[in-house]
Amino acid sequence: MYRSFSCCLIILFLNGCAAVNSGRLSEIFAADTADSVESGDQTSFEPERQALFDQPYIDPLTDYLIEYYADADRRSVLQQVRDERDRRCEEVATGFAAEPSTREALQRFNAGYAYSCPEQVAVFEERVNREAARSLPEPSELPDPPSAPETVKTPEPKPQTVSTKIIPDQALSDCYLLTTIRNFSAARQACREPANLGDVRSQANMAVVAHAFEDYEEALKWAQKAASESDEAAFLLGQMYANGRGVSQNKNQAVYWFKEAARKGHKEAKTVLDQYREGALGGKT
Repeated sequence: MYRSFSCCLIILFLNGCAAVNSGRLSEIFAADTADSVESGDQTSFEPERQALFDQPYIDPLTDYLIEYYADADRRSVLQQVRDERDRRCEEVATGFAAEPSTREALQRFNAGYAYSCPEQVAVFEERVNREAARSLPEPSELPDPPSAPETVKTPEPKPQTVSTKIIPDQALSDCYLLTTIRNFSAARQACREPANLGDVRSQANMAVVAHAFEDYEEALKWAQKAASESDEAAFLLGQMYANGRGVSQNKNQAVYWFKEAARKGHKEAKTVLDQYREGALGGKT
């Protein structure tokens, strides 16, 4: 009798422990499963990222960025791919920087890398153009033009009239698109005519492009033309006064133009103004 009662107690005890352990194991398994799912979400794009990094070319990185640019799930991997693309572009640009500034080198650079590295190609093109300008003969070295025969009279120049030409939609579209994708060399050509004809956004784009090429005198000219109407031009003008590029460094002028940009809706202007108020940015008055 006593032995049977003891056996029953032992069986009940073991079954109870099994139930407790089983419940605990279920909780642990559920937690591990949740962790693995979360980890899987973070690493699910790792194989395609690694495949992109393992291949030596730049354009596939750009293709990936274009294809998935709006995919919020890929935000982290897109940033990694963008950083790697920029690193490779800078590496290529460093290699071309050691080459002579010739049209032949520019043609090779443009043919191979204009799609993925337009900024680096544009900077090299500026260098080539500067070298070409330096090689031109001085005006005193140019031969005198042949004199006209005495019997031939040169007609008086006709007075020029101001053109009221309408800016073609295609010209505006090219200017806006090329600036947006940061193909600054082509944007400079596309934006010049509509900017000269008074299109404010084209003028602001010309300022941005000139600033990127470190041509601060031209950047200042276009920014001043557009700043009263363009938030982008006003913000750029504020940056130039803040950093002393193209103008004397002047904190008051910088703050004024940052305020104008913020009033017109520029997203970064308010942040910069807050930094000024916190004393994070300096400048001479």
